[in-house]
Amino acid sequence: MKWNKSLSLIALIAVLLLVACSNKEGGSKGASPEEKLFEVRNYLTKNLWNNGFVDVSWYIGSGTSSTGETLDIDFTMERLGKAVEKKAEYDEYINGLDAKYDSVKKVWTKLSAEIDHLYGQLKDKPPVANDKESKFDTGLFSQYNDAFDDEVDAFKVTK
Repeated sequence: MKWNKSLSLIALIAVLLLVACSNKEGGSKGASPEEKLFEVRNYLTKNLWNNGFVDVSWYIGSGTSSTGETLDIDFTMERLGKAVEKKAEYDEYINGLDAKYDSVKKVWTKLSAEIDHLYGQLKDKPPVANDKESKFDTGLFSQYNDAFDDEVDAFKVTK
């Protein structure tokens, strides 16, 4: 009888350890808020800035991508639209964080609104190469994005 109880206890501990480890390694669903914020920062840099707003801005000003290469503006706008749709998930996540993250939430509120504003401008008036009349300005996005980076850096993830 004693042997069965010990074996059951060992089995229970093994199951609990497996569950705990699988949640930790399970991607963004089990990620800590700090890890999720780093994911958001990467999304902002890659999907919205590098592959979106900066290329569109350069296209409007020079007719090329930010690296001076040919740019398919329709394809870029399509990808940017998908990236902006994903933002709703991050809005919900960040707004649901506890008070420890209030400074991040405050910056995100401004950044998220600016993303919507910029994308709305591009939807209302699709970008045209070499458009000297365009008022498309990414300055506020850059300012808020830099502030978001600073807030996220304040929560260094230790692995």
